[in-house]
Parts: sequence; C-alpha cells; structure tokens
Amino acid sequence: MNNIPLPQKIARTAAERLRAYRENLDFYGGAQWVGTPHRRERRLTFNYARTFIDKVTSYLMTEMLFIMESVDSSEEARDRAKRAEEALRQVYEANHLDQLDFDTELDAAILGDGCYKVT
Repeated sequence: MNNIPLPQKIARTAAERLRAYRENLDFYGGAQWVGTPHRRERRLTFNYARTFIDKVTSYLMTEMLFIMESVDSSEEARDRAKRAEEALRQVYEANHLDQLDFDTELDAAILGDGCYKVT
C-alpha cells in the first residue's frame, strides 16, 4: 500500500532537521549573509563560528587515554587489564580512530546534533 522508499520517508519526516543541518553547515562554511547582495555591495565575512568550532573541537579531542581497571587486586588481573589496555590502544592507532573521532566531533559541533555510543 504505502511503498514509499525509506530515504523519501526520512526526507519527508525530517525536513525541518535536515534544513537546520544545511543552514548550520552553510553558516560554518561562511554563507552568513541573508539574501543576495545589492549591486556593487561588498559583504565581508569574519567567520568566528568556524574558528571557534575548530579550536574547541581540537581542544576536546586531544590526548585519548585508555584505562582498564582489574577485576581484583591480584597480579594476574592487573596484568590482564594492562594487556587489554595496550590492545585497545594498538587498535585505536592502527585504524586512525583519532581522526574519525575528531571528524565525528566536528560534524556534531557544526550540525548541532550528534552522539557517541560507547559499548
């Protein structure tokens, strides 16, 4: 009956949210003037929004640490926790997840919407 493809359903139900995303992305990109310029009109844009978002994101996403606590105070448990910590750090570095985290945080800051799921 209602065979509207999922992307079209999402576009219809989320039109306001998607419009806000576009406006925020345009603002970050420097399109901060409303309307078209008059003849011979010069418009200057000092993009403090972009500078602020880039700086805050850079500050927030520095020095990622992995801390694993042992389940008890035995030497074996502490050793296992250290090995798990090192394995996580190696996977993080091998897959350049620092860049992915930075890009995700930047996108969330620009669009005004986002979340991280930690499992």
